This record gives sequence, C-alpha cells and structure tokens, in this order.
Amino acid sequence: MGIHCHTFNPLYAIKGTLNYRDHRKMLVIDGRVAYSGGINLADEYINEYEKYGHWKDIGFRLTGQAVMNYVLMFEEFWCAFCDKNDELPERHELQPVQIPEQKDGYVISYYDSPLRIDSISNDLYIDLLSQAVDYAWFYTPYLMLGDGLMEAFVRAAERGVDVRILMPGIPDKKIIFRMSHSYYQELLDAGVKIYEYQPGFVHAKACIFDDRICTVGTVNLDYRSLFLHFENNSLFYESQIIHEIKADYEATLEKCVQMQPYDIKKYAFRWFFDGLLRVFAPLC
Repeated sequence: MGIHCHTFNPLYAIKGTLNYRDHRKMLVIDGRVAYSGGINLADEYINEYEKYGHWKDIGFRLTGQAVMNYVLMFEEFWCAFCDKNDELPERHELQPVQIPEQKDGYVISYYDSPLRIDSISNDLYIDLLSQAVDYAWFYTPYLMLGDGLMEAFVRAAERGVDVRILMPGIPDKKIIFRMSHSYYQELLDAGVKIYEYQPGFVHAKACIFDDRICTVGTVNLDYRSLFLHFENNSLFYESQIIHEIKADYEATLEKCVQMQPYDIKKYAFRWFFDGLLRVFAPLC
C-alpha cells in the first residue's frame, strides 16, 4: 500500500492562514496506543546528530480509551486535507480494541487551534498558575509571554509559589533565544527561578503543579505556539507520570545554571534593547 502523505496548509497558499502551522506530534497505532510529546522525526531528536549539544525532550505513551482523543484529532485533519480517493475507513473500524485499563489517575487530551477565539493552553496555564500552592515547574525551549500569562507567573511567585522555568543553554535559533532572554528580568525580579540547561538544547514542553497535575505535549511558552499554531497537549491528574516528570526535572536541574537578575541602572542599554525586542516577539 505504501505510505500515504498529505500537505497541511501549503506555504505557497495565498491566504490569511499562512501563519497557521501544524506543530502537533502524534503517533496512533490501531486506535489503542498513542504517543506524543515534543519529539519530531529527525536525527537530532534521538541525539544521533548533536548540532545543538545534547537534545533534551519528553514524550509519553497512552493506552485504552484515552487514545480516542488522538484518533479523532488525526482523523479530523486528515479528512479536511485529503482527497476523496484517500479517505479514512469508517469510524467504527477505528474503535480501539478493549484492553484492561490500569487505574492511574485521569488524563484529558486536547488540541489548540488559531481558528478558535480562545487559546486553551494559554488559559489553562493562567488557571493552573493561579491555583498553584507549593510549586509550578515548566520546561520550554522558548519564552515569549503575553501580558496575561506573564502576570500569572509574576503573581504566583509573589505569593510564595516555587515557580521555575527550565530553558536551553545552547539555542537552536539565536535571535529567538535573545528574545526569550528579554523576559527574564521581569520574571526574576518577581521571584521566578530560571535555569538554563548547559549540555545543550531543551525541547521539552511540560509543566507540573503541586504533585497533582502535569501537562505534556507540543505547546511552547511563546506567542506563535499559544496563538498561531495547531498544537496538542495532554493533562494528567494524580497519575504516576507526574512523579516521573518531577524526578526528571530535578535530575535535569543538576545540569543547569540558575539565571540572576541584573542591575537596570548599570545596564540601561540592555534594559532598553530587551524592551525593543519584546515588541517583535509576537512575530517570532
């Protein structure tokens, strides 16, 4: 049969949706197993090719009824862009085989779309930061926050929540990395702890809250990912994966350097340049 491929929203299309890219990563097998996370199909994602040092990423595996959300995500987009000769089988043929499900908390999976009025992930992170009591820890390769999400980070830190952001030490895109740095000062001044991974590039997109909730998927903490891309995310509640990601986070911190705020009076030009960079952040 060969491999069936279709192009999503081609670049040559002249229309107002040119910026709408499909950033999701998912593999669904027989309607009963799904894989997702930050990993793309390229050598650097398995450290076969270390262009940016060691590549740090996170992925996960789902089985059982939780897989159906990923089946439907894929099916919806495939049917929207394929021709009549390459349609998917009827829905009933995609139902998962019934397999025993282990009781390991709860999971809900969703996708973000620029065609929606609201951004699910942006609103979710604001809500989770607002509810955090003990800690809120994030992995992200890029950091360009809108006003609402920035305020949520600042307020959480100011009320005593241990807020941490783990970033790359070696960037894959230098200008984007510099733009991300322009957000550091405001966050650091509020008490947010920012760490940079010294062995290489952090491509993981995950966050954990109070040993109870975590999200893992494809969503970066930047404007394009939160508002212009199609993304997918899974939220886990009281599941073993939360403790596994927390342990991974703590182990990764041992290879990081903690960032420190700078004296604005001493580095006035840097402060001005950072503010200028942030004007262009929504374009990147």
